[in-house]
Amino acid sequence: MDWVPLAGGGVDLSQQLAVLADRTVRLTTKERDLLAYLAQNPGRTVTRQELLVKVWGNPASGSEEPVYSAIKRLRAKIDGEAHRHIVGVHGDGYRWEPVAPAPNLLGPARGRFFGRGEELAELERALAGGTHLVTLVGAGGAGKTRCARELAATRAHAFCDLSNATTEAQVLTAIASGLGVPLDGVEPVDWARGVGLAIAAQRGRLVVLDNAEQVIDVVARIVSAWLANDPTLLVTSREPLQIGGEQVVLLGPLPVEAAVSLLVDRVGSGSAGPEDIATYGAIVERVDRLPLAIELAAVQLRDLGAKPLLDSLSSQLGTLVSGSRDAPTRHSTLRRAVEWSWSFLSEDERCTLVDLAVFVSPFDLDAARAVAGDDVASTLSRLVRRCQIQRDGDRFALYAAVRELALEQTRNAAAATRHAELFARAGETAVAELEHASHREGAVALGRDLEELRAAFEHALGVDASLSGRLGLVLDRALGLQAERATLRRQLLARARAGVSEPGLLRARLLLAEGRLEGAPSEMFDEALTLSAGTPLRGEILLARAERLAPTDPALARRDLESALASPDTTPAVRGRSLALQGEIAWSLGLVREASELLRAAAAIHVEEGDRRASARTCALLAHVDRMETGGGAARALLERAQAAADELGDPVVAAHVLLDLGQHLTRVGDQAAARAALDLAARSYERLGFARHRALLHLHLAETLVGIGDHDSALKEALAAWSALPDEVVQSTVHEAVACIQMLRGELPEAKRWIDSGLAIARRHGAARSECTLLGKAGLVALAMGDFESAFTDFDAAASKNEARGSVAILGASLADRAMASFALNREADARRDLARARALLHAPPEEQTQGRMLAACEAVGRGYGAVRAGVAAERAHAETRALTAHFFTQEPHEWDVVLRLLDWVIDRIARCPALASGNG
Repeated sequence: MDWVPLAGGGVDLSQQLAVLADRTVRLTTKERDLLAYLAQNPGRTVTRQELLVKVWGNPASGSEEPVYSAIKRLRAKIDGEAHRHIVGVHGDGYRWEPVAPAPNLLGPARGRFFGRGEELAELERALAGGTHLVTLVGAGGAGKTRCARELAATRAHAFCDLSNATTEAQVLTAIASGLGVPLDGVEPVDWARGVGLAIAAQRGRLVVLDNAEQVIDVVARIVSAWLANDPTLLVTSREPLQIGGEQVVLLGPLPVEAAVSLLVDRVGSGSAGPEDIATYGAIVERVDRLPLAIELAAVQLRDLGAKPLLDSLSSQLGTLVSGSRDAPTRHSTLRRAVEWSWSFLSEDERCTLVDLAVFVSPFDLDAARAVAGDDVASTLSRLVRRCQIQRDGDRFALYAAVRELALEQTRNAAAATRHAELFARAGETAVAELEHASHREGAVALGRDLEELRAAFEHALGVDASLSGRLGLVLDRALGLQAERATLRRQLLARARAGVSEPGLLRARLLLAEGRLEGAPSEMFDEALTLSAGTPLRGEILLARAERLAPTDPALARRDLESALASPDTTPAVRGRSLALQGEIAWSLGLVREASELLRAAAAIHVEEGDRRASARTCALLAHVDRMETGGGAARALLERAQAAADELGDPVVAAHVLLDLGQHLTRVGDQAAARAALDLAARSYERLGFARHRALLHLHLAETLVGIGDHDSALKEALAAWSALPDEVVQSTVHEAVACIQMLRGELPEAKRWIDSGLAIARRHGAARSECTLLGKAGLVALAMGDFESAFTDFDAAASKNEARGSVAILGASLADRAMASFALNREADARRDLARARALLHAPPEEQTQGRMLAACEAVGRGYGAVRAGVAAERAHAETRALTAHFFTQEPHEWDVVLRLLDWVIDRIARCPALASGNG
């Protein structure tokens, strides 16, 4: 069929029949030929001489009467009196003015349109650049029709809905209907050519062929033949036509902001608050940000509320079941939309989707091959092309609703097992990387694959005990990096261990992993040691048990560490960590010199082994030791090294430990604001991790920070919170010291003395020399404030002797300064000056602007102040004179004071309250 469109109808040139509204008119052969020639030259003036030559075959110089007569008859038949199509050009000829038929035009779309600005711009650029075929491709429910409507609304167009077509005849009928082209009386064999000519005759008019996916082969064949006539076609489909000249524009998920805006708009409440918006964001992500799913979700959200809807979206196909009553059947529920696409897939494509549905997060081609077979690439390519699978770079993911439908089909257990094996191997590789230079890559891999590991573990349980045990170990490490609570990790490992009943290293590793977690019974280590005899794992288990024992029974912990170090099977990394724990125990007992030697030896092994985790902890401990051993000159650099190692690891546990150590250091150098910030961050991490003991210790460090800013009541609450939460008696001696110090500053001296005496008893019972020395120092200050200078001297002297014996240079310097202060109060001038000189030498003559320099400079003035009271000078006068001599130490704002400055202020203030004593006292 050759079709020439007219206003209100058209002419079938092959039939010589004009169809106009409700009438038909037969054309003569010459009228048909005349009309054909004019219609082939639209908008151009055709002279009568040209018509004589081209239509009649006469010479141009012949009579023009035949032309006049034929034009008059033709006008009468197709134009009547209007001369609408054949326009006379005075003195020259005629011009054909085509008037398009009444195509199917889209009315205005309902509802606001969101997003798709980039896709519409790409469509506009393609059409403006002369592309004659653009295919808008997207998953079911991506909004292809709506996007096409938005584009068509800006230009002349015809809209042809192919959603109900299943044959070539139905396709051509739908297109002809959309164009307003009648097919009555025309042989079907001529339909494709005739409709194509009808499209070509409407140059510049956009023809939309909507919903072509179910007849994609037919549409591709027909359109390919039409392209020679340069039409302007926009096809919407769930896959490309794959013919020459086609430009594909992909319609993926909506941008997040547009998706949320669409949901808010369709819900229509207009009152969504920030909390709702966050839930809305989770909802749109759960439904892959596809407009149809969002529209369906909006209906349910109005009925259920945001949070209940989100909780129910684990089954989207069963939840999103209420759409608009006037929506196409295939869009009335999400299930119908997905099943519509599923029905067009081959059996091979469906089987591949079922296999790949085992993935719960994006996967790469190698992973797909491992699960679905080496030859999966071509099928995967088709599924991407057919919008069943999304591709982002080199990774792929099933749309959530497609995956849900695939999971409803008969499952391939072998594919699930291959998936579990794949991630067990990948996870073990990543865990091994955590202990070496590539630790960051390992952490990233475990974080990326976390959900796959969960799915693999759940499949392996009850199917393959060895596989589930391996996955349990990997998943535990991955959860640890995500700061998952210890109780949940213990439950996971217990489930894995329940299936591994045979004795062996796998069960030993599961026992070790579970035993390390807070709250696990220590007997797990005993069974693990039995199972690991004669293997390198034994040293690791001994180290883990020592870590558990160190706070409560350091002597027994040391024996385990010595056994680990003595074993030839112990690996270098475990050897380094064992030395580090020995150093930490020595430090906790106040053996500074021994702690320093052990920690430095451990640090060297950590560097050699590339053990960042152990390096972070050991460097932080060395910073504390350095402060006691040398005055802290290298402490900040060591802490920076610890932070760098923690940052490289990306491990929240290690990061929290380093923050705690940094907070302690900053507190003791007077930077209380920065200390509080570091400790607050550590507290939040420990809260999230569920580390009760570390959280309790933080109360102690926060108490010290609060003392620094002068908030003694709040500091006492924090210290008492630590005391009630820490049953460990070794640490309790430190807590007693903190409470005693705070009570001193609050003026409660008898209460302070009671806490000091209890703390000393604990420290002496457990051999905690450092705690004993610091408690003796506090006891001496209380005695000094109460005017008992001899007792103060005795306490300070005992602390100095013990500090010298344990090699703590910094604390020895402080104890000597304290003893000098008592000697000045007792008028023992020579002894006092000798102690001060030695203290200054030990501390490397620190300037007065530093904490230690300020302490040394103040001791003489404070000691002489108390000595003046002892000699009979009025306490108020002695206090005023001491204040005048030490005023230059208090130029900082009070919130910047460290604990030493706070104690100096207190001990000066107590001079004014010192009991008047006889000059012979002491």
